[in-house]
Amino acid sequence: MTKLNALAQNNPVTPQENPILLGNFSPVDSEQTLDHLEVIGELPSGLNGTLLRNGPNPVNPQPNHHWFQGDGMLHAISFQNGQALSYRNRWVRTQALEEKNGLAAAPVSDPPLMIQGSGNVNVVNHAGRVLALPEIGLPFEMDIEVNTRRMFDYEGKLASNMTAHPKIDGKTGEMLFFGYDLFPPFLKFHTADASGVLVRSVDIDLPKAVMMHDFSVTASRVVFMDLPVIGDLSQMEKGFSMPFIWDDNHQARLGVLDRHATTDTVHWIDIDPCYVFHPMNAYDDGERIVMDVVKYQKMFTASDDDSYEAGSQLVRWVIDPAENKVTETVISEVDQDFPRVNPSVECHRHNFGYSLEAGGTHGFGGLLKYDFSDGSSTRYDVGDNKAAGEPVFVPTGPAEDDGYILSVVYCGESELSEVHVLDASKFGSGPLAVVKLGARVPFGFHGNFVPTA
Repeated sequence: MTKLNALAQNNPVTPQENPILLGNFSPVDSEQTLDHLEVIGELPSGLNGTLLRNGPNPVNPQPNHHWFQGDGMLHAISFQNGQALSYRNRWVRTQALEEKNGLAAAPVSDPPLMIQGSGNVNVVNHAGRVLALPEIGLPFEMDIEVNTRRMFDYEGKLASNMTAHPKIDGKTGEMLFFGYDLFPPFLKFHTADASGVLVRSVDIDLPKAVMMHDFSVTASRVVFMDLPVIGDLSQMEKGFSMPFIWDDNHQARLGVLDRHATTDTVHWIDIDPCYVFHPMNAYDDGERIVMDVVKYQKMFTASDDDSYEAGSQLVRWVIDPAENKVTETVISEVDQDFPRVNPSVECHRHNFGYSLEAGGTHGFGGLLKYDFSDGSSTRYDVGDNKAAGEPVFVPTGPAEDDGYILSVVYCGESELSEVHVLDASKFGSGPLAVVKLGARVPFGFHGNFVPTA
């Protein structure tokens, strides 16, 4: 079983034996602000802004603790005029955190949702607003120094959970997102315009609750993934914190909806059983949809189920609603996840994609770049006894690969972290600069770059 697959299972384990509380998965115990960071190499003078990273940093984790459940902590690395100005880390100030370590909670929405998230999965910048996003629950609005301002519900308009994976259209600036729930209605679809106003909410009918971690958006449509990881509250009765389990009897399917729809007119297409945490991107190809995803054979199986092939594949789904079928092509057999594209092509045709290699000494390895125009791929080796994090693309010019790739890298020798800055167009040629953070950033999930206004 691969590291990511193992981390997603519910397993009976003590905190002392829990793999997600060991090594660089273990939490840090304090907040820091470190200025004037050491730089090896030369930072690009045009790299001006802040790299934000998010992930779990649990306080007082209990038996059977799950990686996805830890208290949220954001990390911010700021760059300006060829210098690495500072590193900061702050917990997301939730009510649950206040009860555990006394840090005062931020103001919450009223009335609160039944389930409140920790804001520990992703962090995005939309319409000048930085949001720390949970798997389930409402987001938290942050400032650029990762201080928590408040729980955010679009001034009372958002009456559902918000996904950790909204899609910001690289051309229109709209942000499209959904929220899934363990109770009916199981799925809601939302759109915020480029100014950050919630303008559309649509209830989507599902037969039961499923863990829908992500989805895809094109210029004209959205694609929902109704896959066989279902909501199962009995898992919590057994002492596990994640109420989900694989169900062989649940039909896997993809749902296509016009992105401007105001009612549930989803066209569902059955597919073979699988699980997808993260699509790379999707785009329209005439009436068809091209959707690149990291696919697992199974996920969230019972803790004693080892009957399936380990690892993931990067695959391309071509969705043909007129023919009611999905054609799959394997792009790469390399075990990987956390795929990304240049944000300027989000929801539109992409020629390049990037992802994080799974495996290695610490659970993750190097970075991968895919050139879809010729089918080639390039690997960036972060070095011995090191492990990369999700590749974040910072655009700098009109060409799709004009930009920088930023990745937070863990160093096993020093037990500290650093940021590698790569020229995206010269991906395999080594880093332009390595920024020594002087602190350890635990393995987390997602992040984004916020340019200086």
